[in-house]
Amino acid sequence: MPLYQQLADHIRQRIADGTLQRGQAVPSEAQLMAEFGVARITARKAIEVLRGQGVIHTVQGRGSYVGPPGTPPAAPETKAARIAAELAQEIRAGRYQRDYPLPSETTLQQRFGVAKGTIRAAVALLREQGWVFTVPMRGTYITDPDGWPKTGG
Repeated sequence: MPLYQQLADHIRQRIADGTLQRGQAVPSEAQLMAEFGVARITARKAIEVLRGQGVIHTVQGRGSYVGPPGTPPAAPETKAARIAAELAQEIRAGRYQRDYPLPSETTLQQRFGVAKGTIRAAVALLREQGWVFTVPMRGTYITDPDGWPKTGG
């Protein structure tokens, strides 16, 4: 199966399991390239396949969104919610392993270019959704995959 088709199937699975919800932005070509280590043409072709199937639609200059053309965009997310969603995708993809800590608040602040309060809010969302648990004075750790949300996050 061609790599672009595998990538399209992976995005379709994220939509099916609720990781990407109706009206929500699909990762950009650059984000897909970074996450999956694929070439831009592969990311672009995967988006084209999904658009051709009516799974997503593209708004010129804004990006691609889950659902057919005319689907209203999801409510704007806060920075903390966007960071939490990105970290949840990375957890699901295996970047962080069960019972291992997330990077420190300082590391996450530097990575995302936001204030400590924003990182704390993002981690709080991850905790509420069941992705992580926090041990005071020790850190925040990835939960057992059986406890991960089946939708959202």
